[in-house]
Amino acid sequence: MSTPPLRVVFVCTANIARSPYAERRTAQLLAAHPNGRLVVPLSAGMPGYPGRPMDPQMGKQLRAHGLDPADHVSRSLSGALVDEADLLLTLDFAVRMRIFDAWPGHVQKVLGLHQFADAVGRLLPGPLGASLVDAAQRVSRPDSMTWDVSDPHGRGGRAARRCAEEIDAVLPRIVAALAGPVPG
Repeated sequence: MSTPPLRVVFVCTANIARSPYAERRTAQLLAAHPNGRLVVPLSAGMPGYPGRPMDPQMGKQLRAHGLDPADHVSRSLSGALVDEADLLLTLDFAVRMRIFDAWPGHVQKVLGLHQFADAVGRLLPGPLGASLVDAAQRVSRPDSMTWDVSDPHGRGGRAARRCAEEIDAVLPRIVAALAGPVPG
């Protein structure tokens, strides 16, 4: 019997800039990983603004990596998505607190992006799947606004580039932890 894929949801405020960028780049990195099929990246916003396209400047950042943002349509984080998720990675502390308030029964699977990257950096090589999320919670340092990924929406190309670079700096470590070691 095969293990179902780990469902990872990236969550920002509106699901038009940071979280869809993280989702698409994660999918791209997973596609190049031998175990990439073991992880399904998704994204949503909290509170979200459903039906909107991706922020144009963040879309340019995706295109620079050979990805097309044209089919992205924003969605709000829902109870069903929270229930189905194995891990929710927030791009800022305020979003994390909103999730805690809305779904207090799921706090064990919510971590900040940088908080999770820091934790798995200390766990590698380490556990996989749901046990990775549990282990990361145990060793994680407290999340705070100091680990926020700044929202680039409406702030121009330079802000979008800095945001993309910040996300890209931690995604390889996160993908390596989520998908596991490369078979040798």
